[in-house]
Amino acid sequence: YKSKLLIFPKKSGKKGVKKGDTPKSELQNVAQNTLKEIIPVERPALRVKARAITGEEKEASAYKTLKKERTKMKYEGARMKKAAEGK
Repeated sequence: YKSKLLIFPKKSGKKGVKKGDTPKSELQNVAQNTLKEIIPVERPALRVKARAITGEEKEASAYKTLKKERTKMKYEGARMKKAAEGK
């Protein structure tokens, strides 16, 4: 990758050239990419169709679920240590 990489100077003239830039002699016949997108990125669907909220979704609390997971992660090391000592 780096062997093929050609770095164009930001400014013209001697003051604009910095260490690591490709010399002018090598940049004469190089095609420069002027497109906005170099690597195309897949765009997701614009909209998800509306639907009715299920009873299960109404019962579930996102806050409680996240809080429980955070607590579990916080005390996981202590729980593992206690289990290792118990064996």
